[in-house]
Amino acid sequence: MNLPLPSTFKSGLSADRLSLISKWLLEELFATEDDLNRDTDGGYTRGCATFGRQRSRIIKEAASGQYGWLSISNYGNDLVFTIDGVPCRFSNDDPSNPSKDAVLIANRHQQEFQEFAEEGDPARFCFVIDRGINETSDPKVVFLGFTPTNETVCKWESDSMRMLRLESSDNVVQPVQVAKPQVTPKRRDDGNAESASM
Repeated sequence: MNLPLPSTFKSGLSADRLSLISKWLLEELFATEDDLNRDTDGGYTRGCATFGRQRSRIIKEAASGQYGWLSISNYGNDLVFTIDGVPCRFSNDDPSNPSKDAVLIANRHQQEFQEFAEEGDPARFCFVIDRGINETSDPKVVFLGFTPTNETVCKWESDSMRMLRLESSDNVVQPVQVAKPQVTPKRRDDGNAESASM
């Protein structure tokens, strides 16, 4: 079933804003996977680090002042940020069958918004990072809107492209010039010939 876009209900939830936040979430996910690839890293260490980095990234972008439509309502681990006044959360979960509280339960900073929702309108919003079945698919972000009775009534999906990072020339190891080796025939010294043959 095709659901309407979130901007149908809240114009501030435009595709360009949702794309930007999704980009931040995926960049932090990919960077963490690149950084934590030792045999002592597992799903738990990567999951915790990914969540922490994603949370910090949203806070950092909001604090930059570059995006007047983005602010933070709750700085805790149960982060709530607003897009044009609409409270949102994020979670790494299965968007078609979510199991995490960030997706299923309204945070106290979302409840007031939920109280004023009209029947059938979304009142709780969450960015869900979808890794696919057994986390084998390219990740994408699905932004869902739920009614107070937990019915999904709007949906937006990001592209599922792997983001490539460009390294600046400052971070790239520069080549070192090495002189051409000088090769000469080995000379035999008569005084050392006896000791060399022993």
